Amino acid sequence: MKITKLLISLFLGSMISTQSYATEIEDFMSWAQLGNGSAWIKYTSNYGAEAKFFEAEISHSKSGGQRLYFSDYHAADINSCKYTTTIPDSTTMIFNGQAVKMSRWCQKFRDSSSYYFSLTPQTERGHNYVVNLFKIATSPIEIQFNNEKTYFPVIGFTKAWNSAGGNAI
Repeated sequence: MKITKLLISLFLGSMISTQSYATEIEDFMSWAQLGNGSAWIKYTSNYGAEAKFFEAEISHSKSGGQRLYFSDYHAADINSCKYTTTIPDSTTMIFNGQAVKMSRWCQKFRDSSSYYFSLTPQTERGHNYVVNLFKIATSPIEIQFNNEKTYFPVIGFTKAWNSAGGNAI
């Protein structure tokens, strides 16, 4: 009877698990290479041939706090979303196995008519976790988002974070 319950729970668990697709990194620029408080990877997913960019940038929120923002967009002139949003929705990203709630906005590129997603951790606890993970990591961080799994460079992050000016006074 116990074995039957175990098999049923394993079967049900496998049905509701989220599949994540592997990606192939075509190119990247680390925090150290760019030296401007950002880093990016260009990748393709194994379920589509189109290249995408995933970017991280240290910036300041409207309230003046130093924050880490992520952008997800297509290399070609294709919209990731349809119109600019001012109120974010909520999604989840997984950083080295830890799920983090994220606020997500749709934004328009300044120099084109295309739209992309901008994301930042929704809670201070989540933000602190991600920033500390980038600071202590010695190898690329595994990030799962939108059913894709990729690895993001960390070289030069601590210097970039410490040079970004901190919270506004």
